[in-house]
Amino acid sequence: MSASRLSPLLRRGSAVLALVAICVGAWFLFLRDEDAGTDPEPRRAKGVPADIDQLARSMSTAEQVDQVLLLGFEGTDSSAPFVAELAERQIGGVLVGPDNGVSPELMDSLRRAGRSDDRIPPLLVAAQEGGIYRAFEELPPQERALDIGDQGSVETAEAWAQETAKALRDAGFHLNLFPVADVATLNSPLGGRAFSDDPTLTASLTAATLRGCAAAELGCAPLHFPGLGAASQDTAQGPATVSLDESSLADRDLLPFFAAITERAPALVLSLAFYSAYDPVTPAALTPRIAERLLRIELGYEGAAITSDLGSGAVQATASVPAAAVDALRAGSDLLQIAFPEDQDGVREALLAAAESGELPRNRLAEAASRVLELKRRLGVIEE
Repeated sequence: MSASRLSPLLRRGSAVLALVAICVGAWFLFLRDEDAGTDPEPRRAKGVPADIDQLARSMSTAEQVDQVLLLGFEGTDSSAPFVAELAERQIGGVLVGPDNGVSPELMDSLRRAGRSDDRIPPLLVAAQEGGIYRAFEELPPQERALDIGDQGSVETAEAWAQETAKALRDAGFHLNLFPVADVATLNSPLGGRAFSDDPTLTASLTAATLRGCAAAELGCAPLHFPGLGAASQDTAQGPATVSLDESSLADRDLLPFFAAITERAPALVLSLAFYSAYDPVTPAALTPRIAERLLRIELGYEGAAITSDLGSGAVQATASVPAAAVDALRAGSDLLQIAFPEDQDGVREALLAAAESGELPRNRLAEAASRVLELKRRLGVIEE
């Protein structure tokens, strides 16, 4: 999409985003040689209120571990074993997928199970993008992100997102992993899932989409930070590399995420690609250089950081899912997405063992749990 076709409103937004990019570029130069480091002393995560932080720290280690899990499950109704499990464990989030469906019976049972005995209920999460990339065919949107990008209208993008978010909210969801904020050409592994190969247009449409989600009172989490459009392949299939240098990433791939942070996105989804500019041998969600230093220190993001599915080929080609879960939390990720039950075996036990041994610092675990709880508070899952 050519920049010359942007509306006047979009042009003004483009100028603002360009200014932000310049400012952040200065921060890159200033902080390039600084080490994010770790603080062994208990500290409250920025953006997390004191009462939410206190709630997280009052939990047992097992309860904190459960809070940082976003799990898929098998079943289509209240008879699913996972529904009963929700009554026993305070899971951070439940990923409802196409194999589960979105029947009122299932959604009601998930909500009721999570609220039993005054326990903290889970986030109910969808991955509803658009067109052939939506989890639930009976719900909008029919248009792909690429279709919206071709129109180049922030008003259209906002309405598209609001329609999608309202349908999900009415179905009982709290959060959608949406939109794809990656800058991608048609021959990218992301193809029609992305708005455009124009960074400024993608940023403007990402911001508009988040406004549409907010208008429908549904949380939306753009993906895949810090940008997956230039990846060598789809991380769901296997290891993928983004070979751009740091300056190119800042000018191109990070711009939509600057826009998302400006719009106060409640959560972001972290990529699992390798980034030559930051850490060429570790998936993004598992490296402190991205999950902590870039996202938190350099960009100042205070929301929840959700991993892409740790059961993906990019992870399992080089590590076990339990080991990756520990590494992701240590690196600074907050909510660990594991979509398929067969990939979840041993994850909880590995996290508990790592916390007990000190491999996973207790303060980092409590910090991650507090960000998940704050996300729940912000989305109305728990009250003030």
